[in-house]
Amino acid sequence: MGTLTLNYQPFAKQLEAHARPEPIVGYLGGWGSGKTTWAIAEAFRNTCFLPGIPGILCSPTFPVQRKTLYPTIVSLFPGASRWPRGREKARDCLGPMVREWNAQDRVLTLDIGSPKSPVSRGGTDWFFGSVDDPGSIEGGTYGWGIMDEARLASHDAWRIFNSRIRDPRAKVHRRSISSVPAMNWMYDELAKDLPGRAYVRASSRDNPHLPPDYVDSLNLSDRMARAYLEGEFVVLQGVVYYTYEPRLGESIVDMTPEPTAASWGALDFGGRRPYFALIQDRDVDGEEGEVILDEIVGADVLETVHAHKCVTMLKDHGIILNDVFCDPAGNNRNAQTGMSSLQVYESIFREAGVLGGGMRYTTSRADRHIPSGVEATRGRFQNHKGKRQLFVAKQLTESVRTSRYPDGAVGIHGSLMGYSYPKNKANDAMPQKDNRTDHAMDALRYYVINRHGVLQAPSITNLNPPPLSTIIGGHAWSDPADHPDNW
Repeated sequence: MGTLTLNYQPFAKQLEAHARPEPIVGYLGGWGSGKTTWAIAEAFRNTCFLPGIPGILCSPTFPVQRKTLYPTIVSLFPGASRWPRGREKARDCLGPMVREWNAQDRVLTLDIGSPKSPVSRGGTDWFFGSVDDPGSIEGGTYGWGIMDEARLASHDAWRIFNSRIRDPRAKVHRRSISSVPAMNWMYDELAKDLPGRAYVRASSRDNPHLPPDYVDSLNLSDRMARAYLEGEFVVLQGVVYYTYEPRLGESIVDMTPEPTAASWGALDFGGRRPYFALIQDRDVDGEEGEVILDEIVGADVLETVHAHKCVTMLKDHGIILNDVFCDPAGNNRNAQTGMSSLQVYESIFREAGVLGGGMRYTTSRADRHIPSGVEATRGRFQNHKGKRQLFVAKQLTESVRTSRYPDGAVGIHGSLMGYSYPKNKANDAMPQKDNRTDHAMDALRYYVINRHGVLQAPSITNLNPPPLSTIIGGHAWSDPADHPDNW
């Protein structure tokens, strides 16, 4: 085939990853290190080398896919202006390389292929799948595959994805992984020097096309900056919220609830161990902040009893909550009562007049990804620039208050101090569920992700990167012919 043009100017780390001959290659990097751009370029490269053979591009969810893969394709394909909408012709929107877009089946057909192939009709199909929808992956047979934002995928999703890359016409079944590195299955699959696997690590600073203030615009804890900036596998051991500093003037403030302050509830239904926290927007040393000011901890208690205790506490403070942030699992109905936990609390709160807004939760898989929510919460206690935005009231840390907590229950302070990663599981990014500290921690995470969202990299589009252009194809990168044992 001849050469084709992409709006892509790969830098050194991207070229290094493209050139890896292994069938399974990861391009693991910090935010802004060009991971998704590399992934789409990999898909295009595979199409050039394996014309007429279909491939699949996977994201954690279809909404994430629409936010990441689709815009990246638009930015890379020459002549592309936007993703097709409605009855718009794909070629008119995505340029001359594209034949059609089947929105129902999520299949993009490129005008690149083998005229001899009755399957491709002279084109190459790109199938789009979501790892949280196994049906979108299972059933197809592909010559190559892309998994973007793989840190959000489960190991089972990876196994399903991996099993579908088996088209017998392909000389090699290339699987390309683009993601911030995570201590989960990615570590086991890529970092343990297994045959046929390799990864290239890229820092955010390796991308010469990023604006100079990109790194400074991020909001990360010191430890996680190593993953999200430097692209390192970060071993998560010990206390989860190490950015919580229980010293007055650091994470602890001497404040009490104010009836006029904007107020929020954080709720974990917790079975017989429910937890509720009162959080208010308050100025701390002249800066906007959020303070956890009171809590009701439950141990072997019915949710109705716990809900009424929350009401009593709120009325004592003269508080009407804007919203209560909680777990969507609480919306499941109890077969005996006919009401969900969420409905129980909402009805009691509304009848008592302490809830002005609603019971809020997100069902987004990406937002509910626990390690991402943990990092978002950790960054609010202190980010990599030393800024603190989340605090705990002094009275919640004083020993005199321990009598207020039932036997076996742990409040926010004790939970922050004791919530930890499992021992002897350095490649497990999930905090330990001990049915003791995790209820308060779950409630706090629900609050952060529902009000502030999980951590996301700033939009590069909004940061006005310089225009990119290059010509690729043929032998510009690593050709299968150069690696006959693998390709």
